[in-house]
Amino acid sequence: MAKSKAVAKAAPKQENALATKKSGSPYQLDPAQVERAAKGLIAHMKKHAQEKEDKADKKNLAADEDDAADQDQPIFLTVTTKQHVHDTSRLKPAKLPLPHPIIGGDVRICIFTKDPQRAYKDLIFESSEFPTELRTKVARVIGVDKLKKKWKSFETKRQLLAEHDVFLVDDRVTKIVAEALGKTFYGTKSKRPIPVRLTAGAFIDKSKKDDKKKQENVVGTAAGVAKEIEAALSATYVSMSASTNTSIKVGKLSMTPAQLKENVEAVVEKLIEKHIEHKWRNVRGLYIKGPTTKALPIWVHDEMWVDDDKVLDAAPTKAITDASNKGEKRKKWEEWEEEMLDDEDLEEKRERRKAKKSKKDPEQAKKSSISKEKRTKLKQEALESVQTPLIAN
Repeated sequence: MAKSKAVAKAAPKQENALATKKSGSPYQLDPAQVERAAKGLIAHMKKHAQEKEDKADKKNLAADEDDAADQDQPIFLTVTTKQHVHDTSRLKPAKLPLPHPIIGGDVRICIFTKDPQRAYKDLIFESSEFPTELRTKVARVIGVDKLKKKWKSFETKRQLLAEHDVFLVDDRVTKIVAEALGKTFYGTKSKRPIPVRLTAGAFIDKSKKDDKKKQENVVGTAAGVAKEIEAALSATYVSMSASTNTSIKVGKLSMTPAQLKENVEAVVEKLIEKHIEHKWRNVRGLYIKGPTTKALPIWVHDEMWVDDDKVLDAAPTKAITDASNKGEKRKKWEEWEEEMLDDEDLEEKRERRKAKKSKKDPEQAKKSSISKEKRTKLKQEALESVQTPLIAN
């Protein structure tokens, strides 16, 4: 995809100019560079979307319903690190608050809860303390037992996925729900259920160890649960990849460059502080991009290593190994392998070994060839020396 002029202007001429350091403090983003990149990216994406619409011969009759969300394309922040980032909690994505939420107001929410589900249904749909505006967004509440019984097949899971825009899950049953939903939901990050605390607002006395089972079945208050859901909808989530590259959704095409800039700055601050080991020293580059665009750099560093002490002036030399010990181990291995073989396989292996040796030793191959010729000649002479024919005429 060719870059637009706006994208070309946003890209810097030198990488070193993007990595700024202020009076000995940790590295910082340059707000002006972030805003330039945001303006260039949004202008390019809108221009490309308009060109695509103009080239279309026929317009979709359902464009107002189905394509409205597709036109508002997501924008991602790509983080590259110098060392691999390891995160074992893959099923519990980390929440990063955003000043400008990505999830729209008109969404259908499905909540997976701990049993009994009736307690949470009453909390959301019957309680007067639960906000009415938020209640209209919650389309379905499903307990773990009902999820396992009613949504077993692949088709029913796909249907459930298509019927809702956002999925929330009680953080106490995240693993159970993940096993029940499988790759249909967790194969991609687009609609992966977001963990929330459905015990929010309830008092839990952790000093009483005997009441552990009762504590697990605690249901939060209407106000506390509503606050948790609103916080989940106004944030973005990151599942750190066990690699040097991670992408996070930070905005959408309908945002202004200023809004996108503020979202990027908020995400970068929390992400580097809490989720990247060695923090800024481990960051190689930060970029923003659309689903099909090239990545625009907003912060790039030219160093390829984290610790200067680990950089070597010359290539490391290989340690000297004991050749005799190596041959001994190989011999023992071959002896053990021969003990495990039957007679036919053992004979075949020995023949292959002899053939291999003969190829390596030309003199031995020559001797073997001469002896065979002699044997053939002797057989022929023996047959000719017989005076009496073997078969009578």
